[in-house]
Amino acid sequence: MKKKILTACLALVLSAGAVGGGVTAFADVNLEECDLCFQQTANAILEEDEVIGTSIVTQRTPLYDLNLENMGCVYSFHTACGEGYAIVICDDGNYVAQEFVKLAASPYAEVAEGELCVYAYTMTYLKSVDGTICDIATSAPISEESLDALREDAFFYQTDTNANLEYKTVRVEYVSRSYDVKDLCYGQPRFSNNGWTGGCAAVAGGNLIGYYDRYYEDLIPNHTAGISNGELFLYYYADEYVNNMISTLYSYMGGSANGISEDGFKSGMKKYCSDKGLSCDFTSLKSGGKLSYDSVKSCINGGNPLVLFLNTYTVCNIHEKSTYAEISYQISQGNHVMPGFGYRNVKYTHSDGSVSDYKYINVTTGWGDPTTAYFNIEYCTNIVSAYKVNIH
Repeated sequence: MKKKILTACLALVLSAGAVGGGVTAFADVNLEECDLCFQQTANAILEEDEVIGTSIVTQRTPLYDLNLENMGCVYSFHTACGEGYAIVICDDGNYVAQEFVKLAASPYAEVAEGELCVYAYTMTYLKSVDGTICDIATSAPISEESLDALREDAFFYQTDTNANLEYKTVRVEYVSRSYDVKDLCYGQPRFSNNGWTGGCAAVAGGNLIGYYDRYYEDLIPNHTAGISNGELFLYYYADEYVNNMISTLYSYMGGSANGISEDGFKSGMKKYCSDKGLSCDFTSLKSGGKLSYDSVKSCINGGNPLVLFLNTYTVCNIHEKSTYAEISYQISQGNHVMPGFGYRNVKYTHSDGSVSDYKYINVTTGWGDPTTAYFNIEYCTNIVSAYKVNIH
């Protein structure tokens, strides 16, 4: 009979693959729309095939981009004609069957349990092993140079929820300006999310632990915190040992697709540090229900980073000229957790003699781009909680 029965039977025989390990898969992917795209594509392509039987057996496995963001699914299917596979990805909120091959085994067939299927672009298949992008056949890590080349043409997860982001540039004209700036290091920790769904708190905690690994090198076993040049200290990027640490934090904090609570963050940080024979203390930086910028400054000046729990927030870049500044904001909805490693207090004097006071915190975003930015504590944000973090 003609292959017209796929849509009716798919829901009865579809199963999720085990590949993906402890990472919560599919959290950012609308499975109903993803499945519908596969169904419609399969019906269109297989319509002229004669198929014996009344069903198609399909296994669905999560698919990740080079940033290890869940971008879609791999469908491995079997019909009376043989086995095939399809790759469906989310492109700006629309689900597209990027590849559909009727008679070939899935290129991800040999990806083991606990590893992630990674898709760069058409016919370029990789995998992630403990957060490291590797060749599927050999399991050899892909070099940073090769990854940079792949990124030029790669597909990345895009969702229509990005449309909820608002971008705004504020221009500030002035006749003079003054600064009060302090950073804890020349190049702060800038670890980003590596596939931990709802895990921004664990990533923030990982950056805080990464900061203190400079002083307590066993906090992240086998990882070198960074390099020192006189009074300047530059933290290294994440490696497999950093990713292992954040995975442990994610577990200790009770991480899930629903995120991590403030209490979960604190208890997870304390447990991780206790495992290493250290203590982790939190001191509130809010006073009278508001963040105290003086307390932020005292925290940084005392050598301690901080953590921010936010609901609606911005990050920005600051471009200053001789008579004006342009502040480019990205305004985000929802909850987020970011660590802070410095402050930047800028006062602009205007031609009428008035003064504008801009109060920023130098944060690590937890994103792949930008990894670091400034957070304006008084612009389009709700600061739920803020704490000085001391590991000792």
